[in-house]
Amino acid sequence: MFGFFKKKPTIVDAAIREIYGDNPPAKSAVLEHAVTLAYEGLLFEQIPRRDVERLATSLFNGPMPYSTHDLAVSTAHAFFSASHNIEKLSGCQLAARACVLSWLKAGQVAPMIAWAFESALYVDYKPAVSAEADL
Repeated sequence: MFGFFKKKPTIVDAAIREIYGDNPPAKSAVLEHAVTLAYEGLLFEQIPRRDVERLATSLFNGPMPYSTHDLAVSTAHAFFSASHNIEKLSGCQLAARACVLSWLKAGQVAPMIAWAFESALYVDYKPAVSAEADL
């Protein structure tokens, strides 16, 4: 009535609109499938499955209207971005990035989620430039 009881948008609401547009889809993620995609397809079993399940469940229970692939990418993103995992995951990051790109091309992952994943991994996993390269 007269807009008095309208809920004020939150930062999370703004993030959802930025990622999914003004009419975000309903949450459609299948948690167990997202865990498997993240654990096997992106992290190549380098992180304990129970840790992947724990984080994916936490994200799943949040307000984001993830699809299964969005949830898998967001879950893997957190592990790839953790500084203590960089050495452990460096061998699989290129394959994970290629996988996310193929999901993006197939329309299975939101473009902003794929962009955030690629941007973070590009920065965190780019090869160090040696002083000898300048010679």
